[in-house]
Amino acid sequence: MKKKTKTSSADPQANTKILIPLLGDDVAPRFDLAPEALVAVLRPDGTYAEERTIILSEASAEELCRLVLTEKIDLVVCCGIDDEYYQYLNWKKVKVVDSVIGSSARILDRVKKGTLQDGDNLLGTRTVHSSKL
Repeated sequence: MKKKTKTSSADPQANTKILIPLLGDDVAPRFDLAPEALVAVLRPDGTYAEERTIILSEASAEELCRLVLTEKIDLVVCCGIDDEYYQYLNWKKVKVVDSVIGSSARILDRVKKGTLQDGDNLLGTRTVHSSKL
């Protein structure tokens, strides 16, 4: 079981770079099995400056971590991540929000609103937080 740490939010005056490991249009069920990743840049005014999908040469946690560091990602949103990679990304000062399921569009909307949390279920019309189940 990974230890959850509370991290402070990004500087409101700076752009925030977000990475979402994808399987199709949705967050991949596991960080290490994502064949592609969405990288988006959220401006301080709440608009997205950039959204692009990167096809990975292989689905692996190591390749995703390398991508996170080379792209200077501030926030990773994923569904399931091994503790080793969760701790590594936190050590590298990357905020990780995990146990999130849903489409990348809904996730980006929640990031923009500042309401995304660990365990969010963004499938369907309602949002359910796992801590309330």
